[in-house]
Amino acid sequence: MSITILKPGMMSSVQDLGRWGFQQYGVPIGGAMDKVSAALANIICGNDENEAVIEMTLHGTSIMFNEAAFCAIVGGGCKAYIDDVELPFNRLLWIPAFSIIKTTANLQGCRSYLSVSGGFNVKKIMGSGSTYTPSGIGGINGRNLITGDMLAFKREQNLHAASNLHMLPSGVGISHWHTAELFAATPDVAIVHAIKGPEFDRFNAASQEDIFNSMFTISSQSNRMGYRLEGKKFTLEHKAEMVSTAVTAGIVQVTHEGDPIILMADAQTTGGYPRIARICAADISLLAQTRPGVKIQFKEIREEESLMRYNRIVEAMKRVKVGLSNTG
Repeated sequence: MSITILKPGMMSSVQDLGRWGFQQYGVPIGGAMDKVSAALANIICGNDENEAVIEMTLHGTSIMFNEAAFCAIVGGGCKAYIDDVELPFNRLLWIPAFSIIKTTANLQGCRSYLSVSGGFNVKKIMGSGSTYTPSGIGGINGRNLITGDMLAFKREQNLHAASNLHMLPSGVGISHWHTAELFAATPDVAIVHAIKGPEFDRFNAASQEDIFNSMFTISSQSNRMGYRLEGKKFTLEHKAEMVSTAVTAGIVQVTHEGDPIILMADAQTTGGYPRIARICAADISLLAQTRPGVKIQFKEIREEESLMRYNRIVEAMKRVKVGLSNTG
């Protein structure tokens, strides 16, 4: 059983929840930009949360199912169709053989995730199938997906589950249930909760004030490694070279030119720029659903609140699992 990529769209790749435990060797965690949506797509399909999924950026992707299969789509940035039938997100879907899912534009969100029941048969490198293009590892030959790529499934589908779906005349099946949206639609201004970074006190008073009281715009120069922000520039109280220190997704670095960069999934493991702030872990998936041109504003919180917000996401995912286990 397999799918074929007919069109990869703007950028599609194979991702899971990342390569954990190798940062001390200079290997980034990587994985899905929006790990909450990726995990949720797998949960809907009855998979382990860490199974590989297809991460689709915005729209323009076309995928053919070579055999009938169960799948789920979660996230934002596109609408999905088979012929003229729009497919709902956050539901289990039964896709007939030789059907083609096409994605079109949606003004909300940036990334969507396609999972299949049983998962994709992807070779794991350092415990992960995630694509990391700078090193050419993971996914299919360490690159983004291209036309003609075929992804096989790990296991056969459970055909009996189709009887629990609402079947359309086209043969597409849609579950009667759906999971709750864990994030609201991306607002005009995304509020991103953050904590003061390790070098916050090295910045002058104006910069310390501006980080939590100014609005920034995500630059078109942003990518999976980092989001460049346009807006206020930041200045150190006393310029000094920094020794490279550990960094990870969510760290807000400031370049020598004073421009802030939010490190994202494929961020390097060390950096020499001062760290003015750190994004709350619960808000990284929200950031992953913002696109270039979207405005964001940082809201300062304490470490305790950051942990509480993250725990809310963990508990919400647990409730989804329990709820789906009771659907029969």
